[in-house]
Amino acid sequence: MHVCLQLLKRDLLLFFRSFSGNFFDTLCLFFTNVIVFSYFMLGEGLKESYGSFLLIGAIASFGLFDIIGKVSVLLLDIHGDKNISYILTLPIKSTNVFLVMGISWALASALLTLPLFFVGKILLFHRFDLHAISYIKLIPMYITINIFFGFFSLWLSGMIKGLQNLGSIFMRFINPLFMFGGYFYSWETLYKFSPALAYLNLINPMLYVMEGMRSAALGGDYLPFFACILTLWGFNILLAWHGCKRLKVILDCI
Repeated sequence: MHVCLQLLKRDLLLFFRSFSGNFFDTLCLFFTNVIVFSYFMLGEGLKESYGSFLLIGAIASFGLFDIIGKVSVLLLDIHGDKNISYILTLPIKSTNVFLVMGISWALASALLTLPLFFVGKILLFHRFDLHAISYIKLIPMYITINIFFGFFSLWLSGMIKGLQNLGSIFMRFINPLFMFGGYFYSWETLYKFSPALAYLNLINPMLYVMEGMRSAALGGDYLPFFACILTLWGFNILLAWHGCKRLKVILDCI
């Protein structure tokens, strides 16, 4: 446990060294999304409430796009300097090494996006009511989705065969999950369009990220909160188990 905590402390120290630059990049993306869809697109017929709908979706989804950077760094190390090989010689199980990596990535994602709730309030004023949030639901859901992003990064690191395949991460994984994950629409909207497609889309974990966060922060007609959080934990366990298994094979762990 002591070694795990020290590894986690090291990762967080490295994260905070580059926090300002990473947060500024995230803030720029967040600002453009919220401003365009909350103000400019009203002239195209969008409802005023769509701003808060998209704001929560943006906060919930930014961890997905940060996955590419995390996977890239790990793959570059595996096929380059191999610093991870030294870490695997420490008195700690290889599985715990990988789990610590996933948890540190989850913490980094959570710390990077948490201030966006307050930034969103400034941008939307009365359109985003912080008092309407069910914090009893939001806090566990926020923790759950960031753990999902951490272990999804771990799993992708084990699934990508080499550096030459890094370019396929966005096309094959990130973009389909994002576009069909309810960022621009709710599951109920998709169901009204096509019940068959709506039920098929239930295999997409990002759908539970979006619906669970909006259920906790906005209320309204979204998928049941507890169904979302339980499903995401099922994905978390599966991704952590299979991601560790794949990385053990790649790194030839004993």
